[in-house]
Amino acid sequence: MNNNIDIKTLEAFQDGNHKAFETIFIAYYNKTKTFIDGYIKSEPDAEELTEDLFVNLWINRHSIDTSRSFNSYLHTIARNAAINFLKHKYVCDAYLNNNQETGYSSTSEEDLIAKELEMLIDELVGGMPEQRRMIYTLSRNEGLSNAEIAERLNTTKRNVESQLSLALKEIRKVISCFLVSLL
Repeated sequence: MNNNIDIKTLEAFQDGNHKAFETIFIAYYNKTKTFIDGYIKSEPDAEELTEDLFVNLWINRHSIDTSRSFNSYLHTIARNAAINFLKHKYVCDAYLNNNQETGYSSTSEEDLIAKELEMLIDELVGGMPEQRRMIYTLSRNEGLSNAEIAERLNTTKRNVESQLSLALKEIRKVISCFLVSLL
């Protein structure tokens, strides 16, 4: 990923300029997709991850540090997305292999409950205060450490820990209520 976006384009992008976003997208999309595909070895999945990456880039455009290399920033996000995808794939494959060995397979009811719970959590995270949502997303979706999140959002590590703790407490509470309602 060796394109260089000038600082004016990056600042316009941060201000919500769609033309600047289009410039960045055109400059980096193919290289980012190729980079991710090199990790995960699946072009359709690499394409989907790259599209998600650019959607999240737009959503979190205000947290981009223009004093640092945009190339490095994008490279780190792409690498983390690929690694998280592979971790998730590994867990799913291990789960499926374990279920095949034990003869257990999930029922459509279990799948429905899992999807419903996932939607509930997504809705809860979407309704969190912006900073808490960003901290949770950076921690869970991008796999950043608390120190990395604090640096990226220009806040303290203690604040990140506190916000993450509050987010997880909310999620646990919703999951508990959800599970009780199933009984």
